[in-house]
Amino acid sequence: MSDNSVLGIYTFEGVFEGKPVYEYAYPQEHALHKCMMFLLQEGADALWDSAIIECAKFGFEDVAMDAFSVLQADMLEQQPFKDLHAHIEEALTLGSSLVFYDKP
Repeated sequence: MSDNSVLGIYTFEGVFEGKPVYEYAYPQEHALHKCMMFLLQEGADALWDSAIIECAKFGFEDVAMDAFSVLQADMLEQQPFKDLHAHIEEALTLGSSLVFYDKP
């Protein structure tokens, strides 16, 4: 992690098709899910292509990106981030973390 590193927050919808590179509690296969992904990245600009590649590593296809922002310290005690500290820590340690919602 460099001085220019930030934690990007990407929201998207995608179809979980299985075959992820990462091991995690998978969502329902062949279903559309709304997701939030934390991606450790260089700089505060949206890296849409990198985010889509990372989504594929989590097993998602037909990804439609929705929004991007950068996690700020003051957001950590606000919802929904207050309940997502484990995902934030995981992304800071491993480079990314995914939150999926069961009902799109």
